[in-house]
Amino acid sequence: MAAFVKRSLTYAAFLYPNGASEGRINIYCEGGNRLYILYKKPGDALPSNTYSGTTGVAYETVDRYPYYIDMLRNEAPVWVTFNPEAKSFVVYASGEPVGEGEM
Repeated sequence: MAAFVKRSLTYAAFLYPNGASEGRINIYCEGGNRLYILYKKPGDALPSNTYSGTTGVAYETVDRYPYYIDMLRNEAPVWVTFNPEAKSFVVYASGEPVGEGEM
């Protein structure tokens, strides 16, 4: 199964109180692909990332949550790569014009 590289279209962000997960971000991409990033407490073991159909599920520690939110809110375009064979993912900004146009 080949990796997908898709442009993100929208996202949903959640922070949970006192649960099995600290929070999550769902990133909805072109072609119906999705990446769900579930956040755990620092020090908790992170489960293996999984992929099924068009959906990747990945795990991060909650201290990295603000970095993903910042990128999704402030950069464009944001891309998602998920490699099902390696069970790895990358969320990144690429192709954005240099500078913000402010003087």
